[in-house]
Amino acid sequence: MIYHEVRDINRKKKNYLICNKRERGRWVKKAKFIGIGKLDKDEIAQKKKEFEIELLRNKKYVYLTKSNIEKIEQFKKEYHKKISGLKKEEYEKFQQSFFTELTYNSNAIEGSSLSLQETSLIINEGIVPEGKTLREVYEARNHTEALKFLKEYKGDLNELFILKLHSILLKDITGRFAGRYRESSVKIFGSDVKFPVSEKVPQLTKNLIYWYRKNKKKFHQFELAILVSMKLVTIHPFVDGNGRISRLVMNFLLGKKNYPWINIYNKRRQKYLEAVRKANDENYSLIFPFLIRTLEENLRGFGIV
Repeated sequence: MIYHEVRDINRKKKNYLICNKRERGRWVKKAKFIGIGKLDKDEIAQKKKEFEIELLRNKKYVYLTKSNIEKIEQFKKEYHKKISGLKKEEYEKFQQSFFTELTYNSNAIEGSSLSLQETSLIINEGIVPEGKTLREVYEARNHTEALKFLKEYKGDLNELFILKLHSILLKDITGRFAGRYRESSVKIFGSDVKFPVSEKVPQLTKNLIYWYRKNKKKFHQFELAILVSMKLVTIHPFVDGNGRISRLVMNFLLGKKNYPWINIYNKRRQKYLEAVRKANDENYSLIFPFLIRTLEENLRGFGIV
């Protein structure tokens, strides 16, 4: 928490921004001088944002370098600058387009044969293309409903949230598995990755939520969102929908701190899956640079960077 403090020094009103935070088990106070005399609220608010970014850049993180942090914070700044300049109708059109591409790509990564155009027809116009399975149609509709749920949800990450999200994803597809942990073993075709036995899944998911709550302030939000996503997909808590759930949770956590969502392109599927497989073994050397590059590519596509 950053707060504004005015100190009387040598008969002058000096303004400081103060941040109290725990580092290595003890409280540390950091202060920054921002000017003399009375400052207006807008100027103080802007200085707070700048100080927050400065603190983020100077902090040492586990998986992100200072250069990574500077790039991510710049992406965030440019994204909101672009978004804030849109009219209401323009923003709604932008979000509809982004949600459509996100739905197409996330389902395509999992094997859906729907094209981007076919996905748009289903979720934006209510038209079902010929020759497509009912499952693929429901996958497109359900993913869009899951995005709407995330947009409206005001709470924090918890077990019920994950189960609810899964129940939306699998609605009308596999009803008896929707919103329920798996009770059998799972395997990815063509992969030798081994997932936890089903009996351990509920407790492992609870452990992940506990880890998230304990580490929320330790990691940069970009780190935190990706780590939770990778740890969740490593548990593989459901019979179906694990990849989509992990990406939705990642974007939900990014959005909680106003970072732009990441749309992982189907054309990068092999690179993404390779990075995820390494992350299954707690090797995150590929997933972080991959997602930073993907976010940059997303923003370039929006004409932002």
